[in-house]
Amino acid sequence: MSEMNVYMEINLNNNIPRAVFPKGYEFKSITRDKGYIWEKVMDNAFGNYKSGDFEYVMVDNYAYLPERVYILFDENKNPCGTASAWSQPWHWGEDSGYIIFVGVIPSHRGKGLATQMVLSLCQVIKKRGQHLVLLDVDSDNLPAIKSYINAGFLPHLTAVEEKNIWNHIFTQLNIEPLAYSLTIRPPMSNPHPDRPYLLDLRNQGHDVK
Repeated sequence: MSEMNVYMEINLNNNIPRAVFPKGYEFKSITRDKGYIWEKVMDNAFGNYKSGDFEYVMVDNYAYLPERVYILFDENKNPCGTASAWSQPWHWGEDSGYIIFVGVIPSHRGKGLATQMVLSLCQVIKKRGQHLVLLDVDSDNLPAIKSYINAGFLPHLTAVEEKNIWNHIFTQLNIEPLAYSLTIRPPMSNPHPDRPYLLDLRNQGHDVK
């Protein structure tokens, strides 16, 4: 089966696990002037990121606020992972947060760090007053999918054919199919918001969270 992105969701009204990072690790948001750290982590995790990408990809985005972009630092204070607590109300509604750019550099993989970052950001999104968190993941990234399932995430269907994809995923993982909503819930097609974006509004003196 060809690779594609699938969506997963977790309802924050349910009890979800607390993030537990290995001793010495610290997961914290970065200010705009530290965007070069994000660029470095993204390049090490995914490749093809360069100087200036933080401004282009993250800052020039409706959802950007400094406290939404997080970097994971190891016991030696070196950056080793990243994830961001985004929001796309024109696609998923005002009540939903969206976690993007979840990445761990190769030397720190296999420790469950991505899952802990995601769980930590679930709490960030919950404090914003949103009650559902979505993320997307490659359908062939079975370790990530399994870890998200273990954390309480369920499939979120956006197209009919994704039912078969999830059945294939469960078979590959050798687990019983999960009980999840079979309702097809594609992203809404509302227009992308024009400026001012959230950071613009904050800079104008508005209280933006």
